[in-house]
Amino acid sequence: MKAFKIHSIVLIILTLIVTLPAMAHPTGNMIQVGEKVLWSYIHPVDDPSHHACIMIAEKDSEPELFLKSEYPASDYMLSHKGNEIYIIERRYLQARQEFETRILKSKAGEEPTEIWSWFKDEWRLGEGGFFMVSDTQIVFGSYPEVYSLTKGGTPTKYFGFSDAVKRIRANENNQILLLGNEACYLVQHDGTIVKQWDDLIDKAVTDAPLNRNQVFDADYHKGRLLLAYWGQRSFVMIGESGKRNIIWQQSEPLTPHWVSFWGDELLLFSSELIFDGSTPRPHLVLFKGPGNKQIIWSLP
Repeated sequence: MKAFKIHSIVLIILTLIVTLPAMAHPTGNMIQVGEKVLWSYIHPVDDPSHHACIMIAEKDSEPELFLKSEYPASDYMLSHKGNEIYIIERRYLQARQEFETRILKSKAGEEPTEIWSWFKDEWRLGEGGFFMVSDTQIVFGSYPEVYSLTKGGTPTKYFGFSDAVKRIRANENNQILLLGNEACYLVQHDGTIVKQWDDLIDKAVTDAPLNRNQVFDADYHKGRLLLAYWGQRSFVMIGESGKRNIIWQQSEPLTPHWVSFWGDELLLFSSELIFDGSTPRPHLVLFKGPGNKQIIWSLP
């Protein structure tokens, strides 16, 4: 029961931080597919049982519920390959105090189909990001490595890497973006580094939320690296020249979570973290430029 209570508290704060030795992983994420953006949350937002959901929106439309889990203490993690959307659904089984996971496949607007049925998940699949090589092979990050798993098998290292890997993301040109503890790497599928960004963490930060001075999420597009810098409460852009700019400095209680490019515009997701027992309130904007932020989803 104690383990379940701890898990529930972690889930309800919706940063969805799972405390692991020396670091924290997000569960849930945001992806952009064609003209749509999808993200994971809970539904309703104040649901004390934490039924996971996936929301979907277009640039000029109100967000809609795309999928809701039947199970309490559940989570969704998202990835895509072209227009195909892959969904990891995870549930916590209190009686056995363990996680079970299944994998669904869909396209925006279509009912998802199950391609991997429920199985015991000892690796917390998808927490550190994932992508599907095919319907029967998944590549996922699980600190500090990157693994490959064939349906029905056990994980093996996808490649060796010199730095600990916190999060992975499939990227343009069939490359992979790796987020480390203090650096980010664009790599080939054998781990060969194409581009590298170092010293992402400002050691002078002393008031990071939950004392987590870390980058929470990253995306890359056409030479630019976009960061959700949790510890600094900021969204940061690093250009092709390596110059860094804080494009949106937030203040308490807003805390950056997820990022995604949408063409030349930016999707920036944060939540209001108050820690008074209430559920964090989501705040998703489409950033078109300084002083030009279109609110996509924000609840009072």
